[in-house]
Amino acid sequence: VACPMSDEQYALQQELVERYDRLRSQKVDPRIDNALNITTDGRKLATDARMLSATAPDFPESKVNRLVENVVSIWERSTPTRGTQMIFADMGVNPTQWGYSPYRDITRKLIAAGIPAEQIAAIGDAESDAKKQALFEKVRQGSVRVLIGSTQKMGTGTNVQKRLIALHHLDAPWKPAEVEQREGRILRQGNE
Repeated sequence: VACPMSDEQYALQQELVERYDRLRSQKVDPRIDNALNITTDGRKLATDARMLSATAPDFPESKVNRLVENVVSIWERSTPTRGTQMIFADMGVNPTQWGYSPYRDITRKLIAAGIPAEQIAAIGDAESDAKKQALFEKVRQGSVRVLIGSTQKMGTGTNVQKRLIALHHLDAPWKPAEVEQREGRILRQGNE
């Protein structure tokens, strides 16, 4: 589902265009600005304007807010079977300098919408392989029903498919193989 842009996103997008124009028309030291930095900022902007601007408001139609609506709706419908969901987000794993984190924002909003905090987990909180495996077991049992993480952390070796009913892509990874890796979490034998 395409999301409309806020006024802040549109203004920030225009700044990105101006930065690209400067790269083409002027000699810009690549340590100051370069195409990769601009592209990364564009990916952040597509996720949520608050990843680029400390003053950007929480836009009601943002990808984060739409994602939360979808997750809550699926969570409610799949409660009888304890259906589980995965949210993939590679951008925003670490908070911005001003403290914005899509992971924290999503978690806070899911809890505010009625999903118990103990049913939501971020893969990054499981620091050891033993903790990861314990978390995966909770997802397979349906006691943790929403798992958030990056492609790298929730890719290969993440066997949580038993009750997996939905997989959400908050952002798009760089490589097509990473999309396949994400999709491979749900398209598996043994998924009820």
